[in-house]
Amino acid sequence: MFKRFFDPATIYARRAQRSMDEARMAALEHESAAEHHAALARMYRERVARLQLEVSPEPQEPRVTLEPNSQIPRITALKKRDEPAAKPAMVAQGVAG
Repeated sequence: MFKRFFDPATIYARRAQRSMDEARMAALEHESAAEHHAALARMYRERVARLQLEVSPEPQEPRVTLEPNSQIPRITALKKRDEPAAKPAMVAQGVAG
């Protein structure tokens, strides 16, 4: 009866099973974290593109294009303006117009 609990092969098999279960859980946690970080990166790229359109006074082609099932786009460096332009007045949130 005690041989079942103290048999080295059984002990090793239990330890290997426990390690495999922990590794599977860690892989699942890391995959979900990677999905979360990819979603955050996509959200911030969309935010940069939207803010670029708000800040730039002249119409120009968007710097970031998002297409489904494509590689993640990279943000291009912003160019400095030669002369300071007048900044548009801030609009309060929730104000229609």
